[in-house]
Amino acid sequence: MVKKKWIGTKQFAELCAAVLRALPRDIEPEAAQYWIIHQVELAVALKSALTVAKDAFHILLAACRQTWVSPHFNEGNLPLEPVAPDEGDWEVHEHHFEEEMDGEEALQRLMGMGFRLLGGSRRAMEFIVEHPDIQMDRSIVATVRWQDPGGGWCAPVFDGRVGGRRVLLRRLDRVFGPSDGWLVLRKRQET
Repeated sequence: MVKKKWIGTKQFAELCAAVLRALPRDIEPEAAQYWIIHQVELAVALKSALTVAKDAFHILLAACRQTWVSPHFNEGNLPLEPVAPDEGDWEVHEHHFEEEMDGEEALQRLMGMGFRLLGGSRRAMEFIVEHPDIQMDRSIVATVRWQDPGGGWCAPVFDGRVGGRRVLLRRLDRVFGPSDGWLVLRKRQET
């Protein structure tokens, strides 16, 4: 039997100081109040962030600086796509429709317009890291699909309009509006 090794008092104090220094000062009051009220969930989130083996998915998700992430948004359900040989030829683009439509129709129309859907969660999270405040103005829909336990198809949505920066999984059979941005890949323009 392997005996677990715990950190010492000095290292624990240093870790506490590092966590405090890393806390964002620009957190919304509603999000701060949520964590004040829901301290058990805060403890779970902190334990997960500090004890999970740090692979590329978790590092990239941490860089997105979300205040809440759906437990279904994980590498098992929405893995990072590999780097494609022609990846440099395709750039992430945010597309908006002028009218409301359900998510499945939106995906079909995007493909019909010549866009590629995202092959996984990596490029969506990289986009959020590069544009951290974009989700505060509108929902950003990653065009990658996951089937929920009830059989419905969902897409990750980065949203920050209510309750802090969140990653939700939204059913694609629901209506999306003109303010929702759809992340797709488009052929890079020659300059």
